[in-house]
Parts: sequence; structure tokens; C-alpha cells
Amino acid sequence: MRSVHLTRGLTAFVVIVAGIGVAAGPAAAEDDPGWVGGWLGDVTVGASGAPGRTVPLTLNSSRAVQPRVTLDLTGLAGVANASFPSWCVTEGASVTCPMPSTANPDASGSATGDVPVVFHAAPGAADGATGTLAYTTFGEQTEPYTQQSVVTVRSGPDLLDMVNENVAGVDVGDSYAMPVAVVNAGDQPAVDLRLTFRFPVGLVPASYRNCRYGTDQALGTRVACTVRGTFAPGQRHELRGGFPTALGPAALGSKRINQIVEPLASAEPLPSNVKFKSRDADQALRLRPVGAPLDVVPVEVTSAGGGTYLDQIRGAFDIVAEGAAVTGAVGDTVQATVGLRNVGPGAPDGTNSGDVVGAFHFTPPVGVTVVDHPSDCWPFGDDEGTADAPATWYCDGRVSVFLAGTSHTVTFDLRIERLGGAAGQVEPHGRYPRVDDNPSNDIAPVIVS
Repeated sequence: MRSVHLTRGLTAFVVIVAGIGVAAGPAAAEDDPGWVGGWLGDVTVGASGAPGRTVPLTLNSSRAVQPRVTLDLTGLAGVANASFPSWCVTEGASVTCPMPSTANPDASGSATGDVPVVFHAAPGAADGATGTLAYTTFGEQTEPYTQQSVVTVRSGPDLLDMVNENVAGVDVGDSYAMPVAVVNAGDQPAVDLRLTFRFPVGLVPASYRNCRYGTDQALGTRVACTVRGTFAPGQRHELRGGFPTALGPAALGSKRINQIVEPLASAEPLPSNVKFKSRDADQALRLRPVGAPLDVVPVEVTSAGGGTYLDQIRGAFDIVAEGAAVTGAVGDTVQATVGLRNVGPGAPDGTNSGDVVGAFHFTPPVGVTVVDHPSDCWPFGDDEGTADAPATWYCDGRVSVFLAGTSHTVTFDLRIERLGGAAGQVEPHGRYPRVDDNPSNDIAPVIVS
């Protein structure tokens, strides 16, 4: 990294560097120069003595020749210093960076790459001091586009979660040691902290005597742990050996375990709809210092929240379609209750994406007319059909977790126009998160006689 240090009163200027290395891309026609854009969010850094913060400046381009960004650092004088990769060119208070060479254009000529910028508070910068960083993105023939990012200096502790894991190859019956790691990115020590976790349904976390446990509305396990101690600026702390997590029979599909670290004195209130209770345990959750204090916080460490993503737990499960057989005479209105049942043991879980699960399709038998239907069902394609050509109805899922042993059923009112028509059917809408272990029972008939 090349560091740029500024003094107050420096005059702003922008230098366009000719011949700078750039990502390869198709030549742009004069009537289609393409475009170049970028984004650098607002930045908060700890006061003098805190580790630096690495922030990505994201460059996007499409069909542009020599896409790049020029940064004018004069607005940071006395507030913060910035360091850039060696492939950027610095002249005074102006820095020009090409599109990173790793950002290979795709077939359409579009490319995206990140320029890592490291910020430190300037010596003597006061708590609350702010500065602006102007940056302009452009190519050889594109119009320049200038934006600003605000850099703010804060004094005090600043706890960040360092976990951002993607894990493949775990399955039901395994025990996974989830990493737990935090760092204080501020300039002052943090005294005592709280770690909170959410384990989705099917994941069973270990018990610690300084943690409390509860179940939320989506049947996930919430854990709140009070960890005593002093956490020095820049020092990484970890849970030795990780947080043991068992994958129970209900585990199915992709899961994300969330974790958040906060100073205990200013921690947000715990969810009011979750009843937290302590568990008997032989051990306490303790965080140990690891390695030397960090000079710079890595680019992937951005906030107090982190997580572990467990990819595609195979799990076993069986969704069974529940049809109906009803009787009546022509002119009668009969009720048909249809839906799905999960015989388990796996539980389809939509909390990761925020979706509901258990949706299905219902096609009435030929010879009936739907005269009343549930509010969460509607014709698939906005055509209610006729007795001779019934439309298929879509019934939305009602829950975010489809537990083993539970059903999702609804009741339709059907007027019999004539008897002896072809049977209707019910089947799942999609096969989430995959085709189940017994697809032969995924479709069930609906018969009126």
C-alpha cells in the first residue's frame, strides 16, 4: 500500500494518468463509449491509536476503454490518511487507480473489481471530525462521474465480528465447530461484551453457563452470551475450538448462523418475544486473545454482525400431498380439504431467504365450480376456469419452517355441476429445497362422486 498524508490548505487538483495499466476489454465504438461507475460508502475510523480500516472502492464498467477512478484527497486533510495498492498512481493529493487486473470482462464487456483503500485517522484528529473524499470514475471516451464519501473519526471502542464463513460438506449427524472471533477496531478498550447468535431450526448449539437460550417464532435457537474482560484496540479474540453445533435430523438445505458482538453496556435489548433461559453447563464461553494486535482491519470485516453459511445440508425428508374424496349430488356444494404434510424428519426452512414454505397447486376435478376459496389461494394465471376446464389454483405457504409432523391444508367450496368427470389433484409448488426422498407421493387425487 502507498500512503498519502495531507496537510491543511492543500489545493485540490485532479490528474488523469495516461498509459496506466487497465483491465482488458473490447474496444468501444465512438458512438458507444460504454460507461464506468463506482461506489465507496461512508467510512468511520477510530481515533489515533486505532487500527486502520480497509474499505473497498467498487468499480463497474461496461465496454469502456481504460476504466479507472481518480480520488481527490484534499477534503481529508487533518481528518484521515488513505493508503492505496501499489498499482495506483499518486501525485500530490490525487490518486488514480485502474480497474483491477483481476476484474476480467465477461462476454458482454462488463467488469467489476474492488480497489482496497486503507484509512487511518490523522494524528490529532478529534472525535467527531469529518472529511470528504471525492472520487471520479471515467474511461477514455466516457463522461466523468464524481461522487463523495464522508469519512468520520470516532473515539471509543468499536467491536467488529470477524466471522464470514461458507462451509460445504456438513450433513445431519455431524458436529460443526462454528468459529467465533471479534476485534476492537476503536482506539479505546472495550470492557465486557455480549455475543448473540441465531441458529436455524435443526441446528443444536452447545450449552455454556454464561449464555441464555430461547426459541423464536421461526423455531430458531437464540443465544445471548455475556463475556467479561477487557478487549484492547486491534486485538483479535477467539473462542478456542469454536462453538460446537450439532446438525440434528430436522437440518435441511442451506443454513446461516448469525452472530453479533456489542459492548455490554450499550447492547440492544434482546427480542421481547423470545423467552431466554440459562442451561446447566460445565463450561463458560470465553474469548482468548490471538496473535499480535492488528495494524489494519481486513476488508471483509465490516460490521458488528457476522455469520457462518452451511451450504446444502442433504438431510432426509418426505413431503406428502393430501388429496380429498367427497360425495354429493348435482347442485350440491361440497367442501374439499387439500394440502401437504411433512412426514420428516427434515424441515424445509425459508428463513434464510425470508420466504414461506409449504406452497402447493390444486386443480379441481372436472365437473365442479369453485364457489369459495381461502384468501391465500388464487388462480394460477388469473383464470378461475370453468367446470369443463378447471383452472389450477396456487395456495401460498403459511409458515417459514415446515416442521416434520405438521400439515398445511386449506378448504375449497365446490359446486357439483355434473358427476363422473376426471379427478383433480394437489401437488407441491416446486420441490424445496430439493426433490424429497419419496417423490411417488408428491401428487394426490381429488375426487368428487
